[in-house]
Amino acid sequence: MKSTRPILAALILFTVAIAAAPQAKAFTIMEGTFCIKYDMTTLQPIGVGSTVLSYSESIGFWVKISEPPTLEIRIVWYDPSGTQFRQQVVTLVPKTGENWGIVFDSINIAETTAKDKLGVWDVKLLIDHKEEAAAQFQIISYDSILQSLANAHSQIDAIQSENNLLESQNQQLVLQLQQLQVSYAALQAQVGTSADYQQLQNDYTDLNNDYQNLGRDLSTTRMMMYAAVVVAVASVGVAVYFGAIKKS
Repeated sequence: MKSTRPILAALILFTVAIAAAPQAKAFTIMEGTFCIKYDMTTLQPIGVGSTVLSYSESIGFWVKISEPPTLEIRIVWYDPSGTQFRQQVVTLVPKTGENWGIVFDSINIAETTAKDKLGVWDVKLLIDHKEEAAAQFQIISYDSILQSLANAHSQIDAIQSENNLLESQNQQLVLQLQQLQVSYAALQAQVGTSADYQQLQNDYTDLNNDYQNLGRDLSTTRMMMYAAVVVAVASVGVAVYFGAIKKS
């Protein structure tokens, strides 16, 4: 009987050691999303979306976990400034006949200070105090949406006005192009062919030659007229001189 006591004590110590040893991570975070609530039968999320208005009643964080652990599961909410807004230990809801379950937690918005904390929020899922999942959602105001719409309408009006101006300028350019095309066609009809160009060049060359010759002839004629005048004046002077001699 005494020989069995050491064996029994060793067995108890071994069992305690196994219980105290850290267990390997067996669960898996399958998916997570933000929603309004979930179906109590299928456990699927309802009203999925990561952006809500400041007057929305609430928003929830839904996470699906396979091989659900028996450890503590906690969901922590942080506002846009990084300040913790809420933390809650949640109970896993198992899916009947399946090896998975879900956890869900939500915060109220319209009836709390959350409605004034506009921007991006962070939500974290902790299992046994270790972060296993994180996600973000956004709270926006209805007034900001209206202002964005008003700004969009103003931009659309400005673009439309600019488009109308461009269309008017385009019509003017098209009209000018049409006029230039008509003028070009008329000019082509008047100018003629390359043979006409050559004939015109020949005529110009002949005319220029005649002009040059005329200039030379005119110069010669002027010299002859000048010489004749000089001779005539000289003759008159001689005649007057000799006439004066005879009278004396």
